[in-house]
Amino acid sequence: MNNGYFQRVRREMDTRFWVNNPTIEQATQAIEAGAVGCTTNPSYVSKLFNSPADFAYVERTIDILIPHISDDTELACLVQRIMVSRLSDIFMPMYDASGGKAGFVTIQGNPFTEEHAEDIISDGLENRKIGENITVKIPVTVPGIKAIAELVKRDIPTMATEVMGLSQAVSICEAYKEVSEECGHTPPFFVTHITGILDDHFKRVIKEKNLDIPDDVIKWAGLSVAKREYALLKQRDYPGIMIGGGARKLEDFTELVGGELDITINWKGTADILIDKDFLVESRIDAYPDEEIIEQLMTDLPDFSRAYNIDGMVPEEYYDYGGVELFRTSFMKGWQMLMNLINERRRSLQ
Repeated sequence: MNNGYFQRVRREMDTRFWVNNPTIEQATQAIEAGAVGCTTNPSYVSKLFNSPADFAYVERTIDILIPHISDDTELACLVQRIMVSRLSDIFMPMYDASGGKAGFVTIQGNPFTEEHAEDIISDGLENRKIGENITVKIPVTVPGIKAIAELVKRDIPTMATEVMGLSQAVSICEAYKEVSEECGHTPPFFVTHITGILDDHFKRVIKEKNLDIPDDVIKWAGLSVAKREYALLKQRDYPGIMIGGGARKLEDFTELVGGELDITINWKGTADILIDKDFLVESRIDAYPDEEIIEQLMTDLPDFSRAYNIDGMVPEEYYDYGGVELFRTSFMKGWQMLMNLINERRRSLQ
C-alpha cells in the first residue's frame, strides 16, 4: 500500500494520519496504510470490549491483577496502561526509525480526576513510564494548562486535547511558549482541535432550542473553527503541531488535508472508508465556507462565536463549555464501563 490514500496525502501534502482507539489488529493495519501515530482516550479500554480477542486480554489482565490491587480505580488505571503499552510496542519501531519524529502513542488519565492539576500530573508521570514514545494527553482547562506546563518543565511530550475554541488553543500555546523559554525544554507538543464532537454539541443545542440551522450550514461549524485555528497557529508561529481530532464525518479529515498537521481518525468507519474510496489528494485546508454561513452561525449559535473568536472564552470557562463537557462525559461513561467490569470480575473471583 505504498501508494495508498494516506501515503499519498502525506507525500503530496505533508498531512499525516494517526489512528484513534484501535484494536491491536487495527493498529497493525493502520501502520501498513500509512499511520504515523496513535491516539487513545479514557474510553479506550471500553472500546476493546467490542473485539473478542482484545476483550479476552482485558479480562485476563483484570483477573491477574485483582488479588494484588484492592482499589478498583487504581486497578483501572493500571489496566489502561497495560492496554496502551501494547500500542506503544507496536509503534516503537517507527519511533526509533524516525529519531523520535513519528510513532507517538497518547494516553489520557482518569476523567473523574481532571479538576485537580496535581492528579493530572501524577497520572501523567505514571503513564509516561509506559514507554519513550508515550505522549501524555491532557485537556485544556485551568488545571490541565497547569499540568501541561509542569510536564514541559520535565521535558515530557504532551498533547493538549478537548480544544474546542481558538481561545483554548491560544492559552495552551502561550503557556507552553512561556514555560519552554523559562526552562529551556522543547518536548514534542501537539494541539488537538476536536472537530466532530464540537459539531455534536452544536447539534444538541440546535435540537434543545429548536433552532432553524440547515445541515449544510452546521456541517461547517467545527471545520471552520479548525481551519481558523490552524491559520492562527501558523500566523503566530506557535510551538507544536496541530492535530485534527474527534472526527465524525469524512470531511473532518479531507477538509484539513493540505496543512502541515496531523489528523487522528477511527480505523473502522473513517480510515477504512477513505482507503476504499481512494480520493484524489486535494489541498482543502484554505477552503473556507461562504461568509454568509459564518455570519449565520455567529448570529444564531452563540456557542459557535465562543469557539470561533480568539477572545470567545476565558480559561475559567473552558471546563464547562458544552463541547468539552460532552466529550468528558463520554470518557466518564467509558471509564465507568471498565470500573463495572472490574467490579464484576472481582465478585466472580471471590
